[in-house]
Amino acid sequence: MDSRIKTADGTETFLNPEYNEAYHSTKAGAYTESLHKFVLPCQIDRLSRENDSIYILDVGFGLGYNIAVAVETAVKNNPDIFLKILSVEKDKKVFDRIKQLNLPENLKGIYTEILSGKFEENRYTAKGKNFHLTVIFGDARKLLKKITGRFDAVFYDPFSPKVNTEMWTVNMFKTVKNLMKEEAVLATYSASLAVRKGLIEAGFKIGLVEPVGRKSYSTVATIKGEIPPLTEKEKNRLKNSPYAVPYWDNEDMTLPPEIIKANFEKEVEKNLTALKSS
Repeated sequence: MDSRIKTADGTETFLNPEYNEAYHSTKAGAYTESLHKFVLPCQIDRLSRENDSIYILDVGFGLGYNIAVAVETAVKNNPDIFLKILSVEKDKKVFDRIKQLNLPENLKGIYTEILSGKFEENRYTAKGKNFHLTVIFGDARKLLKKITGRFDAVFYDPFSPKVNTEMWTVNMFKTVKNLMKEEAVLATYSASLAVRKGLIEAGFKIGLVEPVGRKSYSTVATIKGEIPPLTEKEKNRLKNSPYAVPYWDNEDMTLPPEIIKANFEKEVEKNLTALKSS
């Protein structure tokens, strides 16, 4: 049985039974997390003021909050904006969960449009006044290799590296980087050193986003865009911490998550051993 959870800002989320993690930070709130860790860090407000359309890649559709809040924010800044959104998602049951949520009033109209779409095999499409949404279901490692196009923003929102390790590898970040415009921003809630090191290894410039609902800064990455800088403290951690080791998949991105995690742990152990003997 899925467990619905009320979060700190009053909005609801669910506990995912496969990963045993909530879809959102309960301490920040589902709406608050979407706004402050994804939508605003990806500069959707600025993009909507400066453009007629925005192309968003959403990795981990989840309960749809990131998309709904992006539409809400974009329309506030430009009533004529049109968002073209491509989401990848593993679990088709997310739509059953969305229908059980007590949604915030400000998102109800957008969710009505999101839920008015249709399924065709492993794809769901919905069109609203200001957006066109396509959700493709399956293994993101396979799906992202087949996608073409250049995105203005990336919401990178899988479950945590601890339980969804295969989604946080250098290989995945390189694949996503190839789908981004040079000025585009990728935003993720993760504060993991392994994730940040992986983004750097993949060729990104990374930065930090002010904490929401916790002490840790979340992460943004870009090829050549404008993002907040890293702190000196974080630069030192990324350079010197024995835990600043990225996750690696194989070239085909088919390694089991437990192997990816085991390889990562071996590298960390090597670093710790070297540190003790120095």
